[in-house]
Amino acid sequence: MHRQSLLFVALAFLVCLGAPQGAQACACSQATPGECPGLQKGDVVFLGTVTDAENITGDFPQAGASAPNEGQDNYGGTNANASARTAITRYHFHIGEKFAGPDGEEIDVFSGGNDGDCGYQFKKGGTYVVFTHEDVDGRIYSTICDGTRPASEARALIPQLRAMRNGQRVASVFGMLRRADPPFLAPADDPDDPLPNIALRLRSKDDRFSTSSGPDGIYTFYDVHAGEYNFTANLPVRMQLTQRTLNGGLPPFKIPNGACYEYNVDALPTGHIRGSVLGPDGKPLKIASVELYRAGQYDDRKPGLWGFQSIHGYFDFDHIGPGEYVLVYNRSNRHDPNSPFPRSFYPGTTDPRGAEPIAVKDGQQLTKVNIVLGEGYATRGLKVHVKWENGKPAGNLTVMAKAEDGSDNPAAQKVGDGVFEFPLLESGKYTVSAWEDLDPQRPGARATSCTIPARIDAAPVSIDGSDNDAKEVTLIFPAVECAKQGDPPSTQAAN
Repeated sequence: MHRQSLLFVALAFLVCLGAPQGAQACACSQATPGECPGLQKGDVVFLGTVTDAENITGDFPQAGASAPNEGQDNYGGTNANASARTAITRYHFHIGEKFAGPDGEEIDVFSGGNDGDCGYQFKKGGTYVVFTHEDVDGRIYSTICDGTRPASEARALIPQLRAMRNGQRVASVFGMLRRADPPFLAPADDPDDPLPNIALRLRSKDDRFSTSSGPDGIYTFYDVHAGEYNFTANLPVRMQLTQRTLNGGLPPFKIPNGACYEYNVDALPTGHIRGSVLGPDGKPLKIASVELYRAGQYDDRKPGLWGFQSIHGYFDFDHIGPGEYVLVYNRSNRHDPNSPFPRSFYPGTTDPRGAEPIAVKDGQQLTKVNIVLGEGYATRGLKVHVKWENGKPAGNLTVMAKAEDGSDNPAAQKVGDGVFEFPLLESGKYTVSAWEDLDPQRPGARATSCTIPARIDAAPVSIDGSDNDAKEVTLIFPAVECAKQGDPPSTQAAN
């Protein structure tokens, strides 16, 4: 594990899952705003330009291993995972401005290795504000969770880093106000624009603070007391203060005394598209996935703004700007037994050339934008009974029907005690299984000093979706067996 930059914990909070620089598996921790630690001894933070990049593959110590004594764990034992062949990239930077760290105009920063999923992919010739940490191999690394970003996205942050370096007053809350569109819906060649000269307010139960955004959209609040604050702004008409990834407006946030909290906010349009995906019977589907695109930007290989229709019977897109849009159901054309219809476009065609554009005026509220589906894939129901030979032990039960061809799995609906229903595609084949993660503190286990398994499995059953005679199956769990402490595993049943 690397030491995360204390500065970043205080200054910026990212959701890295799905961030453009990182892999989908990366998820950065989110800390609530804390007291500002400033620049600490040992931090390496700078503004620099990438002049060279080199991919490196070799044996590097893994997290938890000691570099000087590779192969030993921290307790003197052998660590089989102490080294592994991993890929890292070395980026060479020319430092334009140093905020913390050793003197010098050149530095190497690495990415990948133990942090491969969260590695930052710098571009040669790009200029960045770089936060780093030292890993177990002694190299300086940077990830998307450290706070590193292009210089163009750090215009509010750079003045605060300079203030920290120079021992000057640092803002309690700062950031940038921009006009924006929801993800994937910005018009072509239309970047987010800073909103200058907008009156801004922080209000808590006890305090009021006011400021305005500057010519570049940057704002600062100084000497803000601890409390829970609402952030408001005098925006132009038909715009709402929020963040691109939020539905609705901004939630309140809490800060302590001495915070230095980076809080970038957006002004989004207030147009609205709401509707339902209707089956051939005219009733809303219980489950439906829809995506929205600017007209002319639809591509079935690329995601749009995603929406979901559940048992409430409608989908809902807010913060939609003026323009024309294309709405599509089941964009990837999945064979999904839970929502068994092919890809369709508004108002109800499977041919993208027949898609009807949805015109939205500035601030307009459209509430009956319905997609009516045609004939779907043939399905049938399967009822699954789950039983235990010696009574159900305490634990968490999971019942699954897995499609053998890799298509979407049907979702289980509990209809009774130990009874579940699945929708199956008649064209599919499935393996139905069940397991239970057991509770070691269940009654009886402690009284007998019994060591129980962490999980028990029922024997799986194969089902052909085309076999209409196979309408019900039963999965049976064996009796839970355990051993007394100090004895080898036995067949004694735990009661």
